Amino acid sequence: MILHHIQTSASTDNALSTCLRYLHPNDSILLAGDAVNCLLQPRWQQRLASVNLFVLQDDIHARGLQQRIDVIAKPMSAELFHIIDYSNFVEQSLKHSKVITW
Repeated sequence: MILHHIQTSASTDNALSTCLRYLHPNDSILLAGDAVNCLLQPRWQQRLASVNLFVLQDDIHARGLQQRIDVIAKPMSAELFHIIDYSNFVEQSLKHSKVITW
C-alpha cells in the first residue's frame, strides 16, 4: 500500500498521469501544492473518481480554491475524496507502507 504524493500541476508536469499508470488498487494519492488545481478540470475529476484521494487543505486555501473545491467535492464520494491537514498527512504516511513523492 503506497501513498503517492503529487505536488506539481498536471498541466505542466506528467507526474499525476505517470502515477496513475502504476497505481495499485490499494494505493492512495495525496494532492499537494499545485497538484490541487487538477481537481478543477473535469478530465482529472473523472480519472481520479475511483482513487482513494487525499488533498491538503492548506494548499486549497493558499490558492483560493476552497469554494470551488467544495462544489466539486459534493458529487464525489466522501470515501474517495478527503480534505486533510498536515497531521492527517503524517497519519496517512504511517498507515501506508511507503510514500513516493512525484
